[in-house]
Amino acid sequence: MNAEKSLPTHTILEGKVHVFMREGSPYWWGGFHFKGKYLRTSTKQKNSDAADAMASQWYFKKQNEIASGQIASPKHAFDKLAEDALTAYKGLVSRGIRSQKTFDGIEGIMRSRIMPYFKKMAVITIDNTTWHKFKEDMVKEYPLIKRGTLHQYKNSIRVVLNQAYKLGYIKELPVFKDEYTARRIDSPRPWFNSAEYNKLHRAILAHAKKLQKRDRLLYEHAMELYDYVIFAVNTGMRVGEMKNLKVSDVKIVKEQLTAKDILMISNIKGKRGTGSCQSFYGAVAPFNRVLERRAIKEPSKCDEPLFLIHHRTMLNKILVKSDLKMSKTNPPSKRDSVSFRATYICFRLLNGVPIYEIANNCRTSVAVIQESYARHLGAHMLRNINRVGNKVEGWDY
Repeated sequence: MNAEKSLPTHTILEGKVHVFMREGSPYWWGGFHFKGKYLRTSTKQKNSDAADAMASQWYFKKQNEIASGQIASPKHAFDKLAEDALTAYKGLVSRGIRSQKTFDGIEGIMRSRIMPYFKKMAVITIDNTTWHKFKEDMVKEYPLIKRGTLHQYKNSIRVVLNQAYKLGYIKELPVFKDEYTARRIDSPRPWFNSAEYNKLHRAILAHAKKLQKRDRLLYEHAMELYDYVIFAVNTGMRVGEMKNLKVSDVKIVKEQLTAKDILMISNIKGKRGTGSCQSFYGAVAPFNRVLERRAIKEPSKCDEPLFLIHHRTMLNKILVKSDLKMSKTNPPSKRDSVSFRATYICFRLLNGVPIYEIANNCRTSVAVIQESYARHLGAHMLRNINRVGNKVEGWDY
């Protein structure tokens, strides 16, 4: 309490609450100490007896907030632990265990939505009920919020709770259980079949040809987009991984099995940390064209990005103009740069490559390949379904 000695002051509730006048204010104030902090408020009363009643009522309200976890010890408060969690996560990024893009997403959600909501709430009080209350309030404030966005919010809250668990502030991590009345639409990741992929090739080249005499810079952008598409479909790299890729990360090597040229790509930085992969044969030509177009003589020493621009706008215009923007699935899905990774995975599956090898080369799990790609291809992958032995059992042939 910082009240001047010359100003009137007294205590109530057996000395637990101070009631005092402050310089420059016509009203009585109330305050009390809590774990190194001094909580105070104006009673908005000029009469001493009325101020005592208001201060007493405010004190009991604050005690309820403390008991419910809305007011916590500073080190147990959500906002303090959120800052600690972000600092710890950034350390993982610097060590290559997590990606910068994922960190930026978590930090943006944390500061814009989650921290302003939970503020000083004690992490020990956050449970499934708290999560549902938060979710209901978000839906009320943002009626068009998507299920995927809420899932991102949940994961960001878990980052903070994991930090609290690591520091011993909570004994176990709460389980957030969601119940949805409508089943999520189960559709495959949009990809390009062979005919659609060839059509896209021709559309990009036709677009580049129109630009060749009109705008040299845009022509070079179109040719880089052409090489970007081929490179992506022959490596299965994520959009973020392609953006982070440097020329020096790519090396042309001979495949042991066939002696053909392939690319060995290292230092791939993405959502799963840092990894590596080897390309399909078609990735070598666009890589060489990039080196030739930019006159790169020593690629192993070049730390420039392999692709200088992410041609989102140009690609989208070409997809729409060539009637390739929407997939032929039911319901239709929008195609974009992410579809090139899906195309690589589907092409490899249809060529009989084991799911484990695809998952390993794409830095993802077998479960993701199985659930998001393989099972949607269905009968197209059954190469041995009609195989028979020496003794035929079954119907007449």
